[in-house]
Amino acid sequence: MLFLAALVAVLWFVLIRPQRARQAAHRSLIADLAPGDEVVTAGGVLGRVSSIADDHLKLEIAPGTEIRLARDAVTGVIRKDQESASDAQESASEAENHG
Repeated sequence: MLFLAALVAVLWFVLIRPQRARQAAHRSLIADLAPGDEVVTAGGVLGRVSSIADDHLKLEIAPGTEIRLARDAVTGVIRKDQESASDAQESASEAENHG
């Protein structure tokens, strides 16, 4: 009986607790979304949030092109410092490839 209780405790700390923490972080990310945020979706689409409704949002993926998707489909927010660092890396690698 003690072994079974220890097994349940290990499973709790290894599987269930981290999953709940990830879910809480995702709920917080969704709640903090605001128009103008750069986001990435579960499908890998990058864009800027143009408007937010109760259960969905509009995402501008190109100038003049908006798509509507569920708020839960957003998996991450791209911070300005991450964006500028990735742009600098892309520019450096393009310069190396071209000359």
